[in-house]
Amino acid sequence: MILHTINKNGNCLTRALGMIAKGDAILLLEDGVYAVMELPQNTTLWDSLPDSVSCYALADDLAARGISDKMPPFFKAADWQDFVSLAVTYDKIISWG
Repeated sequence: MILHTINKNGNCLTRALGMIAKGDAILLLEDGVYAVMELPQNTTLWDSLPDSVSCYALADDLAARGISDKMPPFFKAADWQDFVSLAVTYDKIISWG
């Protein structure tokens, strides 16, 4: 099981989503949180994920960009304690950016 941290939207998001497998998790942070906004190009990307993938976005980064209310329902806002918990729960961490 892998935790994928994504700190940019765009090509790195597309590459990361292509590598995600069942049981993995995604944590969006920094400018990567823009990917939670329900834009047509992002909705198609998220629809391709296996159901067992957990999706998180760092709450502080969402708030800093004024998009806390833009998350689709399958995302969870994560605080810093959640980030640490995720990091120790998953076998590996891959940072995309």
